[in-house]
Amino acid sequence: MYGVKYEIDEMMSASSFSRNMNKVSELLETMKRVVVLRNNTPEMVVLPIAEYEHIKALADLAEHLEIAHLIEKRKEEKYHSLEDVLKENGLG
Repeated sequence: MYGVKYEIDEMMSASSFSRNMNKVSELLETMKRVVVLRNNTPEMVVLPIAEYEHIKALADLAEHLEIAHLIEKRKEEKYHSLEDVLKENGLG
């Protein structure tokens, strides 16, 4: 989707992942992620909780900034009150 590159030492087969959860936990102590492969294709990425929380906080901030931008943009647009819209449509 975004062309992310993975290192070979980050990768693990799905069967190995399901059999070796302790190993995954150990790997995450020294690595940023573990990429789980199914049929030699990345299926999922396992992250340490701190890394996930950091990414989630950044995504939330980006969403809030986008909303703030939309609010500012809409302040510049012509305003139509509910009463005006109802009158224009013969409903008020």
